[in-house]
Amino acid sequence: MPAYEFTYPSTVASEDKMLDELATVLQANGIPEDMQNWFMLAVSEAFTNALVHGNKRNPRKTIKLALFINNGLLAADIIDEGQGGLTKIKRRKPPTMLSEGGRGVDLMRHYASAVGFTQTESGGLKVSLRFDQMKENEIERYT
Repeated sequence: MPAYEFTYPSTVASEDKMLDELATVLQANGIPEDMQNWFMLAVSEAFTNALVHGNKRNPRKTIKLALFINNGLLAADIIDEGQGGLTKIKRRKPPTMLSEGGRGVDLMRHYASAVGFTQTESGGLKVSLRFDQMKENEIERYT
């Protein structure tokens, strides 16, 4: 199972770098384009939440991205160094139709086969995303 680990400073420029590196890894592993797009969207949403809500754009804090690829299964863990993220997720209210933000968690849950949230030992938030071929086929039926 190919595994990759990346660490990024909590800066806006890091998201573009992360997306470029993620696309390179997915293409090198022959992941179908639709699955790449959905995976990248979910990882991007988790990364943005880690940057903005977890680390509060503090460039001294980092965001870790761990990727795992195995026979049609994609998995990613996005880990921030913030505090209280799990509590915020548990207390989160769904966005209204006119909300300008707050849809990232819902997008992750829509496209991923499984989404998990856990607190790290240091108090940061770990978002775990899992995508499998079965979920991709299910999404294709509705698009």
